[in-house]
Amino acid sequence: MDIQLKQYLANREQTIVTDIDVITAAVAIPLVKIDEEDHVLFTVRSMNLRRQPGEVSFPGGHREAKDKTGADTAIRECSEELGIPLETIELVGPVDCLVSAIGVKLHAVVVRLHTLEFKPNRDEVGEIFTISLRTLLNMEPIIGHLDIGTKPLKDFPYHLLEGYQIDWKIRQNYSVYFYSHEQYIIWGLTGRVLKNFLDIYRSIC
Repeated sequence: MDIQLKQYLANREQTIVTDIDVITAAVAIPLVKIDEEDHVLFTVRSMNLRRQPGEVSFPGGHREAKDKTGADTAIRECSEELGIPLETIELVGPVDCLVSAIGVKLHAVVVRLHTLEFKPNRDEVGEIFTISLRTLLNMEPIIGHLDIGTKPLKDFPYHLLEGYQIDWKIRQNYSVYFYSHEQYIIWGLTGRVLKNFLDIYRSIC
């Protein structure tokens, strides 16, 4: 039996076992040249969207079956949201994959846009703006923290755990990065992706 189990486990592909619905998504970090200077492009999510309306984000979205990689997702979404041809988007390369506290597995890639003629999808994008890379590299984010906790619900079998306290159990906390520029606040997953990109960029300069 041990031999059979060993062979089976050796050939079995591992999966992530979790009670949380893990969402796989991807974003593009778009670089554009404006007056011979590199800028990072951001979008403001349409107020018509159900989730995070009006928040600053990078172009991106959920991975679809036709997307072979996270880069495919990011580039497709970038093309659809900004209304630009795929051939105007050059893949520069991936940065780190982030896993959020709420179960989002987020791939992020840097892309170079070879056009400034955008026709944004107004169902998804309310506004497009850029910040010079030089300005971003000189920024220090404000850092806040959030707790992740567990709270027993009505069907929790308290009788099996003598002396168990009903209070929230703090499992861990995590940092939230805020970048403020003019009227825009960049935070949440977008802030984490931006910080990761800027840290990587600084390491090669």
